[in-house]
Amino acid sequence: MKKILLITVIGFCLTANIYGQTLTLSQCLDSARAHNRTLRNAALAIEGADLQVSEARTKYYPQISANVMAFHAFDKMVKGSGTIPLEIAAISPALAGYAGQPYAVSELSSAYSVTLTAMQPIYTGGQIRTANRLAGVQRDVEELKLHLQERELEQKITENYWHIAAIKYNLSTLDAADRQVAEVHRQVEQFLHAGMCTDNDLLRVNLRQQELASQRLRLDNAKHVLLLLLAQQIGLADKEIDIDTEIEQSKESSPAMGTGGELREEISLATKAIEAAQLQVKMERAKLMPTVAIGLMAYNTGLGGLSSRARSIVDDNMTNAMVAATVSVPISDWWGGSKAIKRRQLAVRQAQNNLRDIQEQIYIDIESARADLNQAAKQIDIALASVEQATENLRITNLQYSSGTAQLTDLLDAETLNRQAQNSLNNARADYQRCLAIYRLKNK
Repeated sequence: MKKILLITVIGFCLTANIYGQTLTLSQCLDSARAHNRTLRNAALAIEGADLQVSEARTKYYPQISANVMAFHAFDKMVKGSGTIPLEIAAISPALAGYAGQPYAVSELSSAYSVTLTAMQPIYTGGQIRTANRLAGVQRDVEELKLHLQERELEQKITENYWHIAAIKYNLSTLDAADRQVAEVHRQVEQFLHAGMCTDNDLLRVNLRQQELASQRLRLDNAKHVLLLLLAQQIGLADKEIDIDTEIEQSKESSPAMGTGGELREEISLATKAIEAAQLQVKMERAKLMPTVAIGLMAYNTGLGGLSSRARSIVDDNMTNAMVAATVSVPISDWWGGSKAIKRRQLAVRQAQNNLRDIQEQIYIDIESARADLNQAAKQIDIALASVEQATENLRITNLQYSSGTAQLTDLLDAETLNRQAQNSLNNARADYQRCLAIYRLKNK
């Protein structure tokens, strides 16, 4: 828990200085760890699990209870009248003088009782110990869930980040295309004034500029929406942010298969599920065992509304204490207990099957990420060759158009092909960075 709080404090310090600035992927991830509400809820779940562990430990201690009861009656509760029987003389010669005399009784109108009980469990069949172990397993599960949610969030942020980066690179390519088409527009206007082309050529250039403006509008809108999503993911939904689009040109081709999959949170969670299921079997068995407890009970009772004669005979305030022991044998529970144990044992087998299934899925997941990374690396090589060819084609076509040996449509087509090749390269580089980050993430 201290580690989580430290990360939160560091995250606040970092994000306090990055509002309104461009963020790197690392800064986005740091901000998410500090501010993302899903991760905050996961941290709160860990705190709740810690309290549950502490709560389970209290079952080892004596169970203490206190009870207070008091009442006041509107009339005396013990009432009666009559004549003292003559036979009382035979019972007690000292009372012979009262024989045959009338009597009237009117006693007891209020009372209170205070009882304090403390029972210490001696043997519960292992229920308390097993419950404590289950609480510890649940605490471990909540921490693993936090790490798993961090991993999943990191993957979502990484994918979104590089999607935004690709859009920004395409916008940069669009800027270059705008400059190229603007230069073509200038040349066409000159040729039109010289009578070397028609109004249709100028219209074609204008339409191409409008097409570029329309593409820019779509890209700007997509970037705006994705930046809003990124800000929400990293906990800065109320801030305007942008990203740093610096891309490393190096690439790792054909990376080796990682070994980190064995430490993935999914496997740890499945292992904990097996442990919890086995503890549930022990708990069902423990429920069928006798329970033994010893304790102490003390009480104080007071009676009110007694006459002086009654108080001379009966003590109106009584205090006492006693030692008690209890043995409880759940005989009737044995009838269905064996079925409950078998049901829990089936749950253990299910958890074991789930673990094997998750191990296979993780292997496929990592292998898929490695294949995607290899493919992304090859796509960069293909895109680089396409850019080289498209750039050279645009240069030659531009020279030919300037010398009058190429048509305007040829130049515009060459510009389109060059822009598409540049966009493909930008997308390939951004996709490679995304695949590389995800591959590393899946091999942690």
